[in-house]
Order: sequence, then structure tokens, then C-alpha cells
Amino acid sequence: MLTRQKIKGHFVMLSFFSIFLVTSCQNDASTKNESSTENKEVTAQKTTLKNVHFDCSMVMGNDKTLFLRYNNVATGMGAVLSCKTLEAKDFKNRNIPVAALAACSVESAQGNTVYYTIKKGDVLYIFKENANSKMYTEHLIIPLI
Repeated sequence: MLTRQKIKGHFVMLSFFSIFLVTSCQNDASTKNESSTENKEVTAQKTTLKNVHFDCSMVMGNDKTLFLRYNNVATGMGAVLSCKTLEAKDFKNRNIPVAALAACSVESAQGNTVYYTIKKGDVLYIFKENANSKMYTEHLIIPLI
């Protein structure tokens, strides 16, 4: 037979269990929010570009490769004989958009050409000059995410 004392005991235990359940659910929600915030910060770091420039580096002997370097990452563009970085003040003369992050003039076995890079959204576009028409075409697309 259930007495008042037993019912109160069960009610107290049920109350403590309910409080424990509610607080544990709130902790899970705050952990999810913290994880979501951390993911957004990592994504923002990936899409933020630092130290964007073209570089000719020695590979073997006299062979050189043109690299686009950004955020401590390097993407190879191909073999070249030499390259020269173009300053932002020279962009207009070379028909390069003002928003370009970096540009260079390259001498290769195929002739002289100009490369530039621009960021649109979460993508880094590299354009290459067509020597015959002096127009730029999309050469390489690098996703930043």
C-alpha cells in the first residue's frame, strides 16, 4: 500500500531527475553552439588570404617553376625561364583589374605572358594573358574551403 511518505519520496526523486535531465540538455546545446562557432572561425581563416604573390623557385638545376603562394600554401603553375612581379601601379597599363591580389610577367619556352589572381567569394581565380590578343583567360581555379 502506498503511503503519503512513499509518494513524496517518489515525487522528490522524479523532480531531481527532471532537473538533471533539463540541465544536461542545455549543456549539449551550448556545446553544439561552441562547435559551430569554431567551424565558422576555421572557415573564415581559410577564406582570408595572406601574403598572396607569384614566385619563381628553383626545382632542379636551371629549371624553375612558377608558384602562386598564399597562406603558407603553394600552387604550381608550370615551368618558366624567369618571372618578374608586377606592382599594383602597373596593373592599369597591363589591363589587369585593380582588385587583383598579385600579378607577374613570365618568360617561358612558349613566349612571354602575364598572370594575375583575383578572389571572388571562396574561390581564387588565376588568369593568363593570351599573347596574340592581349586578352586574359581563366587559367586555374583554386577553392579556398
